[in-house]
Order: sequence, then C-alpha cells, then structure tokens
Amino acid sequence: MNDSLADVLALYDEEAPLEYASTIPAAWYVDERIGRLEQEQVFGSNWIAVGRIDQVTDVGQFFTFDLAGEPLVVVRGADRELRAFYNVCRHHAAAVMTVPCGFAQHLRCPYHGWTYGLDGSLKGTLISPVL
Repeated sequence: MNDSLADVLALYDEEAPLEYASTIPAAWYVDERIGRLEQEQVFGSNWIAVGRIDQVTDVGQFFTFDLAGEPLVVVRGADRELRAFYNVCRHHAAAVMTVPCGFAQHLRCPYHGWTYGLDGSLKGTLISPVL
C-alpha cells in the first residue's frame, strides 16, 4: 500500500450527515498503521469494559481475557478490592491462570510454581534442589 496514513484516514468522512454516513473503509481493517493507531489512541488511553462485576463478586474469583493482544486477569482480592494484572509470570512469561474463570486462593504459575497473592505480590517460588 503506497498511500500515506493521512490518505488512508481521509477515506472516512466523520463529518458526513447521517443520511450519507457509512462504515469505516475496508482499508482500515487491514492497514497495520491503523492497527497501531488503535492500540495507541483507543486501547492505550481509554477505559475499556472487559467484564461484569458479577463475574468477580467473591474473594478469589477471577476471569482471564486478552485485550489488544495482552493476556490479562481480573481478580477479587482478600481485601475485596478488584484488581487486573498481566496474566504472565515474571519468571518465565507463562500464563499464570490457565482457565477462563474460577476461584483461587492465590495466583500460581503452572510452569515453575511462582506464586502471587490476590493483590499481585510475589509470595513464593519453587526452587529445584541441586543434584
């Protein structure tokens, strides 16, 4: 695609009267520059609804999801606070919570067993014995 980003953006007239309004141009769905703009301007700088409060009403209740290519987990903490974290272990970058939803007393990576509290704090690591 040889068009400048400004040319691609200009394909849509956001000022068009309702009777002339249309969906966004097809190019917007496939142009990587538009994708980067969305990541920056939409997902990177706005609140995004990711679930419902009834999915995390009880302590330890969680759900996982991907947002803009990032794996996340939302969990109700022991202090009843609602928190969201990257669903990635700091040690080996494996998913910490591997099911879509459920209850947990802690968040534990299945790869090497690094364990996090419901507040996101690192609680412990499993260390293999030296042979």
